[in-house]
Amino acid sequence: MSRSLTDATPIEFADLLAGLPEGAAPPPVQRRWVSTPAGGHVSGVFWQTGLPQLVLLHEAGSSARSWDDVLPAVDRPAVAVDLPGHGRSNWRGRGDYRPRRLAGAVAEAAHSFAPAGVPVVGRGLGALVAIAAAAKAPTQFGRVVLVDTLPGALTAPDRPWPTPSPDFAGQDEAHDWLAARVGPDSAAPATARTARQETVEGDDGRWTWRHHLGSLPDDAPTDLDDDALWARLAAVPAPLLVRTEGGPLDDKAVARFTTEAATGEISTVEPGPAALAALLRGLLP
Repeated sequence: MSRSLTDATPIEFADLLAGLPEGAAPPPVQRRWVSTPAGGHVSGVFWQTGLPQLVLLHEAGSSARSWDDVLPAVDRPAVAVDLPGHGRSNWRGRGDYRPRRLAGAVAEAAHSFAPAGVPVVGRGLGALVAIAAAAKAPTQFGRVVLVDTLPGALTAPDRPWPTPSPDFAGQDEAHDWLAARVGPDSAAPATARTARQETVEGDDGRWTWRHHLGSLPDDAPTDLDDDALWARLAAVPAPLLVRTEGGPLDDKAVARFTTEAATGEISTVEPGPAALAALLRGLLP
């Protein structure tokens, strides 16, 4: 089965109003699309007004909306991109979402969405795509920022989802399924947000995931990690590895980064969106 998920409803961002003081203005957020020769329609969520100063790429099974808890605190113009096969970007018929296969479409989208030379920030699959895209289009991106991710070290939830994934009677059921898969101690707010934002109701009243990973063709690649991206990372100027205290990266992977990315830097931050937002804000002029 294949489908195009390029629709957006006027109420998509209504959840961002929750918790705002009475009478406060809603955050300036909008969705746009671009058609890329390398990957069909690619969607981006734009925060603030003016030209984006950051491009952000999400993990597998998620979408641009996964940055909703970070970008308000960054408080600068930015664009979070839906990777192909995720969010409101087109699915790929062959179901090939390996990072190097996505690099061209992401670089083309970034060229349309943001000025050249802005930092690209990625986590999970998005971090590996950031490496591949920066190698493919070195003039489009500025600094490459990798959040808790290195080649060969994707965490389990960032690998392809079971195919076929079940459908659900409602979003609560989807949440329970996801929570059981990632574990009860794995970022409960993020799990709730994923279940809310990354599911869509079908004509039959059942809910399914927006992303393609739960509906991949039988012959689709089953491993999204790519250890070969170390060679491309070594050629990236001054990459920044952001390591969260208590996060998924082990010391062996970090030591390899220190050795192979000779011009790279490492910053360690406390868990939570506020610390990451402060670090990203500090990268901007």
